[in-house]
Amino acid sequence: MSSFSAEFLQRDVVDVNGELFGHLKDIVIDSKSGEITEILVKVVAEIDIKKLPWPAEDGLCQVPAQEVSKIGSRIVLKR
Repeated sequence: MSSFSAEFLQRDVVDVNGELFGHLKDIVIDSKSGEITEILVKVVAEIDIKKLPWPAEDGLCQVPAQEVSKIGSRIVLKR
């Protein structure tokens, strides 16, 4: 794992309203383009992962990069 992604792991992931969605567990990068394709988020227990619009497995939600609005001290989703 690169040090770039390691510094972002465990950051809070929040929805557009600032509500806690989960914590960043990993970043998936396309090996050819070098672009982030998705983030893997450990969703908080209060959210029913089955009702989310993205695939999920073992408590990790695969959020497409297009759904990320901002990456800073926390990661903000577009919805």
